[in-house]
Amino acid sequence: MNHVAIVGVGQTHHQRRRADVNVPGLVREAAQRALADANLTMDDIDSVVVASGPVLFAAVNQPEKWVVDAMGARGKPVVRITSGGGTGFAGALAGYYQVAGGFAGRVLVVAYDKLSEGALQYSISSLYDPFWGREFAVGIMGFSAAYWRARMDALGHTEEAAAQIVVKNLGNAHRNPFAHVRKNVTVDDVLKSAPLAWPIKLLDVPPISDGAAAVVLSTEALAAHSTTRPAIIRAIAYCAEADNAPQRSMLMSEPFAHAARTVYRAAGITNPRRQLDVVEVQEPYSCFELSYYESLGLCAPGGAAELIGSGATQMTGDIPVNPSGGCLGANPIGASGLIRLIEAAMQVTGKAGDHQIAGARLAAAQTGGGWANLRGLAVVSSD
Repeated sequence: MNHVAIVGVGQTHHQRRRADVNVPGLVREAAQRALADANLTMDDIDSVVVASGPVLFAAVNQPEKWVVDAMGARGKPVVRITSGGGTGFAGALAGYYQVAGGFAGRVLVVAYDKLSEGALQYSISSLYDPFWGREFAVGIMGFSAAYWRARMDALGHTEEAAAQIVVKNLGNAHRNPFAHVRKNVTVDDVLKSAPLAWPIKLLDVPPISDGAAAVVLSTEALAAHSTTRPAIIRAIAYCAEADNAPQRSMLMSEPFAHAARTVYRAAGITNPRRQLDVVEVQEPYSCFELSYYESLGLCAPGGAAELIGSGATQMTGDIPVNPSGGCLGANPIGASGLIRLIEAAMQVTGKAGDHQIAGARLAAAQTGGGWANLRGLAVVSSD
């Protein structure tokens, strides 16, 4: 298999409503920025992967046919990928295997969501099995609240610990020029914000954003034509299980545990807290970042509240998590997983600007779709 490198990245400025462009225009922005970052044109691209959320998210069927002309990709092999919140990451995985398997030398992966024009909640509520799950389909927030509540007593994932995540990520978003939300909030502000589905409160919830992101993937041999410092994908995996298994334990996401074991083994990581320089996670609500600390091996089960409280995951800590601001800073759902990979790549190539972690050489990017049944992880490095 070919080694695969990220040689170009691009994303839009994410906003609650991008009324200035339609979906093809949004996708074109991100694609052009990624191509320019890679010092390439569309003529140099062998294949295109379009990743977007369920069609109801943007209310357009077969959107890959809609955006091809805007990107200048007419005549290229094009495939569309969708897998809920992890769609962007799944698109990157599809592009990775096209390059690794020798089908293409360079692949452009674009991911987007224009949620201001779709039917988000209706789409989520109709995702589930009509016999076994749909009557309980109260949306992702209801499941997430149950997930958090199950972990509070067992693992100490308190409201205060989750509030510290919000303070950290929104503070980091101030340094990210692409972020949608930049706020200075306190733990008390989060705890006193409007209750939605206890223990989830208004400030625990990411925004809904319009936005797009893109990466150019290349063989290692071709990478030198674009950059002297590519981000090498050391390992990547995306795992799934049935969404409503009756025997499910809410204390752990089995797909994430399996993905982490697979990726760490392939990347040679035995002590993630010490070996990783920076981590980007896709936190659909603040409480999920706590669980990811444990699943990623950054602390022992039950140690997440202590880890956030210690300051270790701040930008000045020994294992910074979400220096970009994460989903709390910007959340174009179909693109959010790809943005995590982009941010990890920017860190190890020294392109992260004001939220750059000095000396970062090895980074992890985590993603998730569904509520706990789809989870992925990638490790990228500067060598």
